[in-house]
Amino acid sequence: MCGRYSALTEDEIIEIREILRNLTLGLAVDEFENAGDSSRESIHSDDQFGLPAENTTHDAFSVDGAQSSGLSTGVIRREVFPTNYSPVVTCNGDEFAMQNARFGFEKWDGKGVIINARAETVKDKSMFKGRIDKGRCVIPTSGYFEWKTQDTDSGEKGKKKKIKHLIKDKQGNLLFMAGLWREGLEGKEFVVITKEPVGSIVDIHNRMPVMLRTDQLESWLSGEMSIEELSGLEFECLGTPMEEPSYNNLHVDKDNGGEQQTNANDQISLF
Repeated sequence: MCGRYSALTEDEIIEIREILRNLTLGLAVDEFENAGDSSRESIHSDDQFGLPAENTTHDAFSVDGAQSSGLSTGVIRREVFPTNYSPVVTCNGDEFAMQNARFGFEKWDGKGVIINARAETVKDKSMFKGRIDKGRCVIPTSGYFEWKTQDTDSGEKGKKKKIKHLIKDKQGNLLFMAGLWREGLEGKEFVVITKEPVGSIVDIHNRMPVMLRTDQLESWLSGEMSIEELSGLEFECLGTPMEEPSYNNLHVDKDNGGEQQTNANDQISLF
């Protein structure tokens, strides 16, 4: 399931903007237009869409509530957790928009959020089926995180450990995850659609996000691509082990066909 992924850097925001502007419908709304502005004085560290302060160690585009971790490259980037706000791409009529949205649909009882929708069952679930036609979105990122469960080094029966992996495009390109969005009590909110894994991800986890190529973005957002096509999409990623403590406070809510995160600070298995 989907629980954590890399926040975007300023350069990645600019790259996404250019990709969208080259699509047929173009980019009509851009809530992150200050990213890449030559005048850095207009951007403040406490702005909702701003960049981190100059004296911080983060190089990633600021998202409300995002936390940081050091990757194997030595670069420290922010990570997007459930209930954080992060850029998503939506289709408003005949125009694309890049907007800020909260990760996770608020649960019906107000206790936690639903963060994923399964491609195989999304059209049958009441929480999601009404958004298939009018609530499609794309969540851009440079990579996402997944935890592989394996035996401990001691080999003691029943003892398992989780190894964090950073999963990226094999060529290092941006990833575009298919999702759904809706208007919530605190503004726009979104979920990531997941499917069965392919390629090397099979050895890491039993789910992965639905990945879209850049030439599939318009088809998905406009509604031309059917929901049934998502499960069959092939996208090769590469997972690299990382060093980080693991946590196990995950509650999975399968009654609504999604996965629930009850505490944004709990470590969870992602997709």
